[in-house]
Parts: sequence; C-alpha cells; structure tokens
Amino acid sequence: MSDPFWLEDYSYPEFPTGYPDIDPKTMPCTQSEMSAFARHFGPAVFSVGFVVGLLGNGLVLAVLSSQRCPWFFADYLLFQLAVADLLLAFTLPFWATQFAQNWVFGEFLCKLTGALSTMNSYSTVFLLAAFSVERYLVIIRAVQIHRCLKPLHICLASILLWGVCVGLSAVELHFRTVSYVSQAGAVICHQHFHPQEAESWRLALRLISFMFGFLLPLLVMTFCYCRILIRLHQAGISCKNTPLYLLLVMLLLFLLGWGPFHGFLLVDSLQRLGHLARDCAREKALDLGLLFTQSLGLLHSCLNPLAYAFVGVKFRRELSRLFHNWAVCKRCQQHFSVPEYSQATEHSNVQGVDYSVMM
Repeated sequence: MSDPFWLEDYSYPEFPTGYPDIDPKTMPCTQSEMSAFARHFGPAVFSVGFVVGLLGNGLVLAVLSSQRCPWFFADYLLFQLAVADLLLAFTLPFWATQFAQNWVFGEFLCKLTGALSTMNSYSTVFLLAAFSVERYLVIIRAVQIHRCLKPLHICLASILLWGVCVGLSAVELHFRTVSYVSQAGAVICHQHFHPQEAESWRLALRLISFMFGFLLPLLVMTFCYCRILIRLHQAGISCKNTPLYLLLVMLLLFLLGWGPFHGFLLVDSLQRLGHLARDCAREKALDLGLLFTQSLGLLHSCLNPLAYAFVGVKFRRELSRLFHNWAVCKRCQQHFSVPEYSQATEHSNVQGVDYSVMM
C-alpha cells in the first residue's frame, strides 16, 4: 500500500497575520483520519475473511481427501488452490493485529507473513491460469490430459509452479522490516527501501506484480476461455451446469478481487511519476480506495469455496455425503451401516466425460 497523505483541517484567525495566505493545495497532508478508520475497518474485515477462508478451504480439503477414486488433473489443481487460499487466510490475523495496534510479532514473522501473502497471491492466479490452459487443451486441442500426465509429471509441474512463486516472493524476505513509521504513527511491518532508490524499487516491484500477478495470467485465461466459448457456441452447447461455468465464475471473482486494486495502484504510480496532478483530496480518495481494494484482494482467499458451494453441484453433493457419513458414524454404536454413494461405479460410468470429483 502506498504511503498515505491526508488532509488536515487548519484553523486560520480572522485577523491579518502579516504572512501570505497559504494555498490549500500546498497544505501538508496527514493520515489521522485514515488511521482511525483503518484501525476499525481492517480488523473487522480480516477477521471475517480468516474465519470464512479457514472453514471454506478446510471443507474443500476435507472433501478432496475423502475421495477414494483416483483424482483427475483438475483435482490436483483444486487441492493446491485450496492450500494457497488457506495459507493466505492464515496471514490475515497478523495484518488485522497491525491495523488494530502495532506489529508485535517481530521481524522474522514480518518477513514470513509478507512472503506468504505474496507467494500465495501469485500461486492462486497461476493455478487459475492452469485451469484455463487445461480446459483449452482438452476442448480445443482434444488432448487427453488424464492419460498423458502421470503423477510424476503433475508433481514436477507443481514444484515448478510453487518454485516460481517462491522466487517472486523472495523480495519480501529482503525488504520487509519492522520499524516505527512516522506517517502511520505506529510500529509496522513494511517494505523498507534506501531513500535514494525507494521510488525505483517501489515502481519496479509494482510492475512485476502487475505483469506476473495479474495481466499475463488474465490474458492467458481470456484467450483460452474465449476460444472455448466460441467452440461451444459453434457446437450449440451451453456451458451452464458444466465445470467451465464454475471456472468462469472463479475468473470473475479474481477480476473483482484484484482488478480494482491494480487499477488504484496504477493511478498511484502515475501520480508518483508526475503524470497525474497531486493534491490532498485526490490522495485521500486514492488511499481510501487502496485500503478497500487491497482488503478485497486479500479476501479473495475465502471466495473460491463460496463459488464451489453456490455454483458447484458436485461439491455440494460430496459435502452433503461427507456430513451424512459423519453423522452416521456418530451413531455407529447402534450398528447402523453407512450408506454411501457408489463412487467407483459412478466414476467408471463417466470416466470418459468427467472432469473432477468436485466440479
């Protein structure tokens, strides 16, 4: 988040002072109003996001781990996406605490939390892009992914994906530190740059984040899904009630979660480069927008399970089966048998057309 500058109310005496009038556009900006608002807004939003993300992604992992039939390629992606969202949700209480008071967890956890947040933000968008490429290969190129890819191939691809994410987040381990920031009036965990290189590093890291964490994956997903939708339209097939429909909903949630934040960052960067005029009123609106949109982006970790619950028919069915079996097991002392769906039969009947045990 950019360093905020807030407009402070100044009281001027009615009688002349002998000094020239101060231009309101040149008044120093303070962030007292923003700090007071963020101190209540941040903890409330991040606490809700932590609870929903923990429960939602925990249920996704529980459903996946309960499957006895072989996983499809998409299930491996879903598993990793749930892990990434869960790890991102685990960082929310730390940021909530910083909003409420100060950073009290030391420099090691500061670096670790910053790196986890960055790493899992990248992994989420990379996995969403992998979904689109997989669907493109299956529908457009007629590639049988489940036959071509062996577990070893999937493992190596996963290691490569997470290795790239770790590399992109390594900068957090280098620049994150804990210190008192006069603008915030508190001890916070933040990125610290050398004063002479601060703007260059800040703009460079924003460009990397925008290119690799938003624009390039978005272009990949847009290309793949547009080609798929055109092919389905030509074939007279509706994508509703299909795995593709759920993936499109997940793409929309990604756009709503991170698109506004990158838009505000772009405006802030243009201001820092001098391409846009700066004044306190505009910077107040900009910093408020950055607070809302960055919070919305971090809350994206709890939105995917909600998409599964409201759009994914198979996920609701498997979740219902999981709770049903748990309830029956609680009464197992009464010697009731456990009725289950015949997953093996169902799996074999649709092996040629099924996509995932969850989607």
